[in-house]
Amino acid sequence: MLREIVTHYAALPYENITKIIKKFTVPDPARRLRGPREVVNGFVERGTGGTCFSLTFCLGNILTSSGFACYPVMADMKRPNIHSALVVEMDGERFLVDPGYLLVEPVRLTRDVERIETPFGLVELRPRERDRYDLFTITGSEIKGPERKWRYRVKTTPVSEALFMRYWQESFSLPMMNSILLTRLTNEGHVYVKNHHLRIRSSEGGRNENIRSRLEERIEREFGIPRSLVAEAHEYIERVRSSWRSRVGAQTQED
Repeated sequence: MLREIVTHYAALPYENITKIIKKFTVPDPARRLRGPREVVNGFVERGTGGTCFSLTFCLGNILTSSGFACYPVMADMKRPNIHSALVVEMDGERFLVDPGYLLVEPVRLTRDVERIETPFGLVELRPRERDRYDLFTITGSEIKGPERKWRYRVKTTPVSEALFMRYWQESFSLPMMNSILLTRLTNEGHVYVKNHHLRIRSSEGGRNENIRSRLEERIEREFGIPRSLVAEAHEYIERVRSSWRSRVGAQTQED
């Protein structure tokens, strides 16, 4: 049943469009956090998902209400404690469940290297010291050969709810909030958008496309998210960038 829940939940996309809109429309940091009801309703009604914190918190509530024992954990990427996931305890074993990285199934936490197949290639989990694990993705083709990339180091000890909420609120100030980011899994592979760059990747390779001139249209087509939401988030990002350019221009004139 755990695998079934996780696999179905992987249909929710990773996207920061809803998070960007919350950042600029809700002044109170505590009220910006999208709870499970809002995440699920957003997916059903508008095709939205969330970033790792809202996806993790929502799935944790679903698993707990389904009778599973689980707790949130934090992972380090380019900065410490900026990614979140879940550890599920079942039948004397532990499993990593990561909806924010679109893992399609639970990954067993052992002292051995664990690998799972995904629509875009292999995911590999390597044990380290002190209950830490490194996650890699392995992609490529027979012609180019495999390409291994380190993605994060997860600490599989529990983080308190208070600390999880603090990291969640702090995440609204991370650099990733200055770009539009979306990713989702398909039967063929993996669709990724960063600003106006679209990448579609599968186990056989990938292709890139510049979607600047039809950003809202393409995101709606690939993700099902209404153009109006994309346009609103894009407008907020452009305001921030315009402010940056104005400050840089003023400093240049002063120099």
